[in-house]
Formats: sequence, C-alpha cells, structure tokens
Amino acid sequence: MVEAVIAQKLAILGGPRAVTVPARERWEPPKEKIKEVVCRLIDEGAYSVAGVGISLEFERRFAEYIGVPYCIGFDHGTSALWAAYYAVGVGPGDEVLHPCYTWICSIAPAVHMGARPVFCEIDPERLVIDPVDMERRITPRTKAVSIVHLYGNVCDMDAIMSIARRHGIAVIEDCSHCHGAEWDGKKLGSIGDIGCFSMQGGPPFGKPIAGGEAGLAVTSNREYYERMLLFSQLNRVGLEQELTNPEYRAFAPTNFGLKFRPHPWAMAVGLVLMDSLDYRNERRRQYRQKIYDGLAGVPGVRPLKSYPKAKPAGFYGGMHLMYHPQELGGLPVERLIEALQAEGVDMHHRGYELTHRLKLFAEGYDIYGKGVGPLVGDYPGYPPGSLPVSEEAHRRILGMPVFIEEEPGYSDQVIAAFKKVTSHYRELL
Repeated sequence: MVEAVIAQKLAILGGPRAVTVPARERWEPPKEKIKEVVCRLIDEGAYSVAGVGISLEFERRFAEYIGVPYCIGFDHGTSALWAAYYAVGVGPGDEVLHPCYTWICSIAPAVHMGARPVFCEIDPERLVIDPVDMERRITPRTKAVSIVHLYGNVCDMDAIMSIARRHGIAVIEDCSHCHGAEWDGKKLGSIGDIGCFSMQGGPPFGKPIAGGEAGLAVTSNREYYERMLLFSQLNRVGLEQELTNPEYRAFAPTNFGLKFRPHPWAMAVGLVLMDSLDYRNERRRQYRQKIYDGLAGVPGVRPLKSYPKAKPAGFYGGMHLMYHPQELGGLPVERLIEALQAEGVDMHHRGYELTHRLKLFAEGYDIYGKGVGPLVGDYPGYPPGSLPVSEEAHRRILGMPVFIEEEPGYSDQVIAAFKKVTSHYRELL
C-alpha cells in the first residue's frame, strides 16, 4: 500500500492526497462527571473559596501524584510561576536564566519582579535548555534558572541540578506541558526546588490537566511553600494554621493583598481529569512513537531525541520532528510543509516564536516609564544572531498533533505521505 502511495503524483502538483482520514481526536472527555462536580459546587455555593473542599482535595491528590508534600492551586500557571519566583527570592537586580524557545509567560513574572532575563541556547535535538550553555551564562547576579519541559520533552535534570547546586541557584521547573512526565522514575516538578503547572484550556486539547484557567505549584521545601502562600493566597481558608513561620503568620489572612487563588470549578475539573491522565499520556506516547518508528530512515526528518532517563508525557503542543534540508537537496522547509499539507497531513511549523526575539526582549523596553527596570539601562537586548544554535534550529522544526485515540488509519497515511513527499522532493525544487 505504501509503495502504491509513493508512486503517485504529489498532491501539490495535482495528484491524489495520501491522507484521506481526518486528523481528528476520538477520545471523549468525561463531560458528565465534570458537570456533576461543578453542579455540586453550584449547589454548595462554592463560587470563590480555596483551601477547603474539592480545591484542597485536588491539591492533595496532585501532590501525592507528583511525589511532594505541598501543592497550591492558582488562577493561572503564570501566577504559579510568579509565586515561585518570589518564593526563591527573585527580585530587582537579579538575573534569571531561561531557555530562549518557549512561551513569554514562563519568564514574564520574573521581569515584573525587577529581574533581568538571561536567555540560553536550546539543545537542537530536544528543544529544551542546553545545560552547558546555561552554566556558561551564570554570573554573580544569577538568582535562579527557570527551565521548561517544552511540549512534554524532558530537560537533563541531572546536569541542571548539579550545575544549580554547584553555583547556589534555585531551579524552577515549568511543567505546563508535561503533567505526568518523569526523570529517572521521578515525576517532573518534584526534582527542582519548585514545579509549576498550567491548567489552561479544556480537554482534550488544553493542558494535560485542564480547568479553563488555573495553575498549580508543587514543592518539597516548607519555606518555599509558605512563601508562596504568603505572596499569593489572600483569605485562603486555614491560612493562619499553614503559616508556621511567625513572621509570615503575622500578615495573615490578607498577606500582601494578592489573590491568585484558583476558581474552585477549575479545581473540580482538574480532579476529574486526574482519573484519565495516565491513560491519555500512554496513548499519546504510543501514537508519537508509532510515527517516529514509521519515519525511521526517511531522509530529511528526524524525531526529537530524549535523554535515557527521560519519560516524556503531556505532549501539549503536539509532537515534533527536526528537518535536515541538506538531505533533500536544500528544499526549503516552507516548501516541504506546503507539500505535506497538500497531502492532507495536519502540519504546522513550530508552535512558538523564539522568546528572545520578541520585541520586549530583543530591544528592551521601559516598562514602568521611569527610566528604571530590568529591560533598560545596560540591558543588551537580543539582536538577530544572539543565540545562533537556537535560531538555526528553530527554522527546522516540524510540528504535528498527537492523538489519544486517532481516527483509524490516520497515522499510517501520515507516514505514507512523508515517504511520498520525500521520495519526490526533486520535483519540489
């Protein structure tokens, strides 16, 4: 069958499409269970409360799942990161190391706390922070490193933790894409000082545990836990009892006046979705591996690599491959994507732009309009070519969806389409 597809004329040149099965997710979210728990909260009048009931139940279950003693719910993953930066002591004049390829919300809270972002190269075969380049950028002003397990791909936690401990800097894990992923048998979020998770969107296309708009932070460090409570959880039920540090308890229950608490309905949805997380992760992992295995030996495309100790999961943002144009006569990546799309492959080129090349960071900006702040003065900016390894790799990323339950036959046809296009690449030059 594959041979017959390969022999056909390319669809972009007028031939038949290789993919006729729709790119559609067949897994159905547990909508009735979600309705049940949300309606229960409505009946209870639980519209704005944290630290009790379903919200507390979910926090405890998630903490147990990750393997840590402490978990706090937030209104957004961004807020969880903001509280984490505060907890580890990030403030004006500090530097925070960060991968250059991710979403702006991962680093923006540190900037609004007066810290300067220092962007690091990514590993072009894994799309996550390069520990060697990370260590190279540490200075006496470095307070923390915020790493991102992008698209569920796992960072080299052994190297990162070794470097961080050697230099005395905190490690914040942004696990927004990878609920349930592991490093050496440990759940991500439990390895660094604090792990942060986003719950944006709804199932099945939102974050792995989605609740509309919400987030979570986990830690094994009691001091960091209490600092996050102090910073963000105004009027949380039981706050005074949770704050064992007398200095912090003196501020309760109003703390610093910031209420980054989650909506209880989001926590309820998250609790329901915990039941299917491992199933969804395993099915997506199997789907991705089938594509990777099917494309083994196909010229011009390579699956993302994983470290031996890594177990990717979550896969928010889909699955990715790296394009090697020299193997297809220098065929531009845009032309390859166009040809694959014409064959019916759900294909897009990368999910995010390079963070350091966003206007805010590339040029700097006087955020507060007073001539002070982390992105003015001697801020160097990030002109083109600042991070050459990442900028070159970014042009070669191929992205596709990853399914829990695909339409039967879709992945087989995708593999055939790749083989068809790469076999006829000369006709595209």
